[in-house]
Amino acid sequence: MTQSDHQYHPINSYGVIGDCHSAALVAPDGSIDWGCFPDFDSPAVFCRLLDAEQGGYFQIAPTDRKLGGKQRYLPNSNVLQTTFTGEQGRVTLTDFMPVEDLSAWSYRTLNNNTWLHENGSCHSLVRIISCQDGHMELTMRFKATPNYAISPATVQLIEEKSGVICTSHEQHVGLAILGIHDIHAFSIHMEHGPQARHATIIAHFTLYEGERLTFALGVGRSQRAVHRLVSWDLLQRNFDWELSHTLSCWRKWIAACEYDGPYAEWVRRSALTLKMLCYAPTGALVASPTTSLPEEIGGVRNWDYRYTWLRDSSFTLYALNMLGFTEETRAFTRWLLHLSYTDGEDLQIMYGIRGERELPEKLLTHLSGYRGSQPVRVGNAAVKQKQLDVFGEVLDCICLYWSTSNYERYGEQPNGPLWQLLSILVEYVCQHWQDTDNGIWEIRGEPTHFVHSKVMCWVALDRGIRMAQRYHLAADLERWKKLRQNIHEDIMVHGYNPVLQSFTQRYSDTALDASNLIMPLVGFIAPDDPRMVSTVERTLELLTDQQGFAYRYRNEDGLNGDEGTFTMCTFWLIENLALQGRVEEARQLFERVLACAGTLGLFSEEVSPVNKLSLGNYPQALTHIALINSATTLHRAEQRKKDDKSA
Repeated sequence: MTQSDHQYHPINSYGVIGDCHSAALVAPDGSIDWGCFPDFDSPAVFCRLLDAEQGGYFQIAPTDRKLGGKQRYLPNSNVLQTTFTGEQGRVTLTDFMPVEDLSAWSYRTLNNNTWLHENGSCHSLVRIISCQDGHMELTMRFKATPNYAISPATVQLIEEKSGVICTSHEQHVGLAILGIHDIHAFSIHMEHGPQARHATIIAHFTLYEGERLTFALGVGRSQRAVHRLVSWDLLQRNFDWELSHTLSCWRKWIAACEYDGPYAEWVRRSALTLKMLCYAPTGALVASPTTSLPEEIGGVRNWDYRYTWLRDSSFTLYALNMLGFTEETRAFTRWLLHLSYTDGEDLQIMYGIRGERELPEKLLTHLSGYRGSQPVRVGNAAVKQKQLDVFGEVLDCICLYWSTSNYERYGEQPNGPLWQLLSILVEYVCQHWQDTDNGIWEIRGEPTHFVHSKVMCWVALDRGIRMAQRYHLAADLERWKKLRQNIHEDIMVHGYNPVLQSFTQRYSDTALDASNLIMPLVGFIAPDDPRMVSTVERTLELLTDQQGFAYRYRNEDGLNGDEGTFTMCTFWLIENLALQGRVEEARQLFERVLACAGTLGLFSEEVSPVNKLSLGNYPQALTHIALINSATTLHRAEQRKKDDKSA
């Protein structure tokens, strides 16, 4: 380990806060090491996560750096608290991003963003540091590095040194400090380190029992706007009320969760995180609020996930629907309808959060990457890929939404514009299911016949048929049914290897792929079909590590570096075991994942560094989705087992 490695925290040790517009990662030492404002896809203002030397950060912590913090979420919320305890006292740092409400906005235009006010004061990040016992010397370090630390910035302290303004050509950031006249000691100054392109503001202060300071950060469109924000607007706000209101909003939302089975705390925590990844202005969902975190230290598999994949979004909405949350699906479908398309060929696998079609990928060569893991990427070239599975995932999600009559709650009719879109997607699958594609894992090589893609083409037709029959919608049903049967037969002939006794990654292949574990979960094959039972056995034998955690695949994919285990695949394996009646085996693996993953995906209210299951962008929506689905499947399987014993 190099000296600089000591400045990096484990990826899974971070707490995450957000307001359904953006998010920030908070380390256990009180440092915000990643933050894009005002939106998920805005250039990062704090990016020490990707370069410990050059990247910006915002830390509030004891001056004695040996005092580590313990993090937890306030119950049923995304408000994070970090507590520092020393011999002379105890302080608590409360971090949150205020919300007005958690309802998705009505879709208006592709230009939707968070700039409701010229100075951006409607969205901010608030940090309240308070002393509960004794006293403690504390230090604040504020280093803003606009535009991923590319842009030089001008930093200045405002009047009475109660705030900071950092401006560049691209971004304008302001920090207001409230309460400095109510404490015994406070000093603040600016430092320029050797060869540092960005100044650091350092404040020293001591808090005694009952005392506190509030730090409020916001962004503006101009230097003038951010100056007013710091010198006036933020000072007029009642952050105690905003904290109370934000807690109330999160708790009111999660109270609608209909799941009451085992692991309910983990399920609710995952649901809260998924909601935090919803972009309120449009209804889009980001796969993760971070970019370029590696699958292995020093590896090159570092991608930007701050965009909306139709697949990941459909998975997210499916999971939320399972828990009783429907508004998010309605908002997403309205976003989907406003995308520019004429047929299935126009439908991309991913978009920007406002519906942007162009997401050019570029390298930030000036950043060293997390623990030296380069390259650091912004944008995602996978936007140009062809992935046939997305059609099935979109239709599966909408089918579930309609099957529970949720559309009636909002006064919608199944035979409207959404069905026109869905029928176009089904027709596209009818014409193109025999095409090659890049598959669910976005393998950057020559397109081929992926088994999972073919299965999801079958799902697209199956769900289209179901919806057309149930709601008497216009469709070429006989043709659709015939093609559905043709796809099923084709997969059984070319996608199953009788010698290996397993479904494979590609047609007429021997390599395994954990994505095939989704087959019984979408109704393509019975979970106790001998071919599925043997596929699970081959997966356990050849596609898991010593703890039973599943890899996506193990064969060459054209990229340097190795694959890490993939949490979602492990949860798919758990679901298969449960559906096959191996309930105790499934439960033990489920609990091993929770124990080993710890905060990877923020499964519980407590946040503490533990052994990580794998690296990767954080927090990934897929992890939470899979946990919710696994918990509900395992719960149903356990109930069936109890009922069978009673009978």
